Amino acid sequence: MQKYLDMLTQYDAEGKLVKPDSVITAPWTILKCQFGCSSYGRNLCCPPYTPAYDETRIILDSYKTLILFHGTDKKNITHLAVRIAKELFLDGYYKSLAFGSGPCNLCETCSLARPCRNSSLAAPSMEACGIDVFATARKNGFQINTLRAREEQNHNFGLLLVE
Repeated sequence: MQKYLDMLTQYDAEGKLVKPDSVITAPWTILKCQFGCSSYGRNLCCPPYTPAYDETRIILDSYKTLILFHGTDKKNITHLAVRIAKELFLDGYYKSLAFGSGPCNLCETCSLARPCRNSSLAAPSMEACGIDVFATARKNGFQINTLRAREEQNHNFGLLLVE
């Protein structure tokens, strides 16, 4: 796993190996998307097109190893998660999956057609799949705080499922 942690540091991100039970899922996260984000229902990486929190919990529990990581560039987090998940797959971890940060911005407007036009580059965000990013980050020793809009960008998180 050191190879993948090193890849993260090459892109100014920091990662940790974590256990699935340290990732907190909750139903309220999707309400934050629905009533706090203009991307809700507008792309395939956002609710209601993503797995619900209880489905995500089942998926997480089918893995033994996860890599939780953070960086300051929100746009780069999802790209990095997808890139490393592909590397994991090519190295024999055929169940590797990526979760990114924030809404998908690969297309100017999502067609909402399946399959996704950019499925090899897209990944849903942790929060869109019912993961409580704040509780998960804190439980795993990362610092994360809410910020006012004018303050410096907070760290953004991604998650890799490895098996």
